[in-house]
Order: sequence, then structure tokens, then C-alpha cells
Amino acid sequence: MEMQKILSLGGRLQKLLAKTEAEANEIISEAQLKADRIVAQAKDEADKRRLRAQRRTGLDEFLADAEAEAKKEAKKVTKDYAKRVEEIKTISEDKIKEAVDFVMSEVLPQ
Repeated sequence: MEMQKILSLGGRLQKLLAKTEAEANEIISEAQLKADRIVAQAKDEADKRRLRAQRRTGLDEFLADAEAEAKKEAKKVTKDYAKRVEEIKTISEDKIKEAVDFVMSEVLPQ
């Protein structure tokens, strides 16, 4: 009888151990899935932040290059316009002198 109780108790302990092991494996699986989801979300967020930082850096570099190019072009255009202004002033003085000479020759007898 004692032996039967020991065997019965051993069988129950084995079943209990198997059940506990199955529950532990299920808990481990759920924890692993949850950890995988958390890691995936963290990676996604890190990638998004990295991409935003790269875009912002790229945009800043692009804007700096564009601004430098615009300043260079503005200096060139300013120089060209200053040259044209001088040409126009010269032409205007010549035309005024021509007009004065014409009026003088028409008005004053020779």
C-alpha cells in the first residue's frame, strides 16, 4: 500500500511538473512575443528619428548651398546692373548733349 501511494504521488508530481513546465513555457513564449513587439516598435521609432534627422541635415545642407548660390548670383546681377546703369548714364549724357546741340543750332543763328 505504501508503495502504491508513493507511485501515485510520484505520478501526480510528474503530471504537476509537466503542467508547470507547460505553463512556464507558455509564459516564456508570451514574454518573448511581447519583448519582440517592444523591440520592433523601438527599432521603428529609432529608424523614423534617424530618417528625420538625416532629412533635416540634408535639408540644412541644401538650404546652405542654395543660399550661398543665391548670394553669388545676387552679387553677379548687382554688378551687371551697376554696369548697365553706368552705360545708360553715359548714353543719356550723350543724348542730352546731342539734343542741346540740336536745339542750340536751331535756335541760335549761325
